Amino acid sequence: PTEGFWGIIKSEMYYISDFCNEEELRKAIDEYIDYYNNYRYQERYGILAPIEVRNAALRNDNPIQYPIPENKRIQAYKAMLESKKQSA
Repeated sequence: PTEGFWGIIKSEMYYISDFCNEEELRKAIDEYIDYYNNYRYQERYGILAPIEVRNAALRNDNPIQYPIPENKRIQAYKAMLESKKQSA
């Protein structure tokens, strides 16, 4: 979700770039969002860009479902909570 998206922006754009002012940063973010949505292929979509998946879904009555893989850190956290609950 959103946190993961901003993590991708930081690792693929922000950390490898130098910005002199806020305007440059905002422009770079806008350009990256366009790239991310329209050109950046994603493995979970079968090597399609998000816009390609969206357009295909809009053309179909029964669009392909692309499950979001469970975050391993969240799985470990849930397991820890369950363990604490059972030992209480």
